[in-house]
Amino acid sequence: MYNFILNPHTETRVSKCPICGQRMRQRKVPLFIHVDPAIPVILGYTCRYCPDCDLLVAHQAEIETLLDKMFAVRDSSVIGDDYLVMGTVERKLWREGMKTPRSIEDLVKNLHDFKQVLKLEYQPGGWYRDEDIALDEPDPMLEGDHSVKKLRRERRQKRPGKRSKR
Repeated sequence: MYNFILNPHTETRVSKCPICGQRMRQRKVPLFIHVDPAIPVILGYTCRYCPDCDLLVAHQAEIETLLDKMFAVRDSSVIGDDYLVMGTVERKLWREGMKTPRSIEDLVKNLHDFKQVLKLEYQPGGWYRDEDIALDEPDPMLEGDHSVKKLRRERRQKRPGKRSKR
C-alpha cells in the first residue's frame, strides 16, 4: 500500500520527495483507474517513488494523455470523462489480464487502495509583495489530515536528532 499524489501541475515535476526531501526513484506500477461511466482500467504507469515514505507521484497530464490514446481506439465517447485513480493491483494479475480478460470481481479482490491520497501544492518562485503573502491566514496545506506539510512535520519529529557538521 502506498501514499499517492496526483500532480495536476504540468510545469512541476517532482524530483525530490515532498515529505522527506530525498531524491525520488521510479517504479512501474499497475494503477487501477475508474473511468466514468463504470469502466475499469488497469494502466501500467511509471510513477515517481520514494521508498522511505512509500509515496507514488503520478502526473495527471500524462495519465490523461494515455487514457485519451487508449479510448481513441476503443470508445471515443469516453474521452474527457471524469476518472479516479483508486489504487494498484497485483502485478501478476495485471500481466495475466493483458492475455485474458478478467472479471471485475477479480480486479476488486486484488485492488490495493492507497493509504492516503495527498494534495500537491506549490508557489512558483519569484518576488512577492508583502500584501500578496497573507501572514495572518492559515496555511491551506496545513489544514486537514491529508496535507504534505503535516506529514513532513510528523516525519521530522519521529527522526532521531542529527548533529550539525560544525
